Amino acid sequence: MRLTQGVLGFLTLCCALLTTTAMAGSSVWKVSAGDNVLYIGGTVHVLRQGDYPLPVEFDRAFIRADRLVFETDLAQLQTAEVQQRMQRAVRYADGSGLAQRVSPALYQRIEKVWQQYGLPLEALKDLRPSGIVITLTMLNLKQIGVDAQGIDDFYHTRAVKRGKPVSGLETVDQQIGFLATMGAGDEETFMRLSLDELDESANFVDDIVAAWRKGSLADLERLIVADMRRDSPAQYQTLLVGRNQHWLPQIEAMLRDRPVEFVLVGSGHLAGDEGVIKQLQLAGYRVEPVQ
Repeated sequence: MRLTQGVLGFLTLCCALLTTTAMAGSSVWKVSAGDNVLYIGGTVHVLRQGDYPLPVEFDRAFIRADRLVFETDLAQLQTAEVQQRMQRAVRYADGSGLAQRVSPALYQRIEKVWQQYGLPLEALKDLRPSGIVITLTMLNLKQIGVDAQGIDDFYHTRAVKRGKPVSGLETVDQQIGFLATMGAGDEETFMRLSLDELDESANFVDDIVAAWRKGSLADLERLIVADMRRDSPAQYQTLLVGRNQHWLPQIEAMLRDRPVEFVLVGSGHLAGDEGVIKQLQLAGYRVEPVQ
């Protein structure tokens, strides 16, 4: 189960009408409504130095776009005030901790892994599942060489330098809310599966980047969506389906105006029956890969 991809989406996210052959070969799509168009790019939020340069389709869409739209306001996300609020969101405010919400055996495993990364047990006491998983995931990714700027940050920086307007599909308050509730009510499963994934992270990153680079929605669905939908339906609904449904009316509104947008969201949001690409096709829009 790929909970880690959902978690990473916060750091700053193949069906009947979509065949792999028809939609392969690009990680950027052009969406048309009559003469109005926009571009949607699937992103990987963290990369390795060797993953650059990015596929040329991204630059082509960036050049054609009048403004860029990200999952949230990336500049605001980096402010000290928001960072402090995020730090509070990943901790229990009532003085309790995860030890009261998972089995003793699992908590001992968490403590062992925590210490293996050189972290003090005192820092673990009041962390929510999201705080623990984010901390361990980022340290693990750094160990395997995932230390480069992600696609979202890369193009946000370029847009600001070139004076292109930027905006977000979600508020930072919404993102903070996702952090606070991640794994809530199913802490045992969430933490167990998240720890299992740490040992597989190197191969997983290779697979995700390969699927993203060739624009294979079928592979992205298999790697990110399918297991999450099966093993953690609540997280699937919250982190993928619910957010996709919130974004779609905004994307459709963009197709009713003249400026050309380049929408950049985590690749997992584009794949599957309830992904953004399939839903736009079902709504009658023309969707084609950028070559």
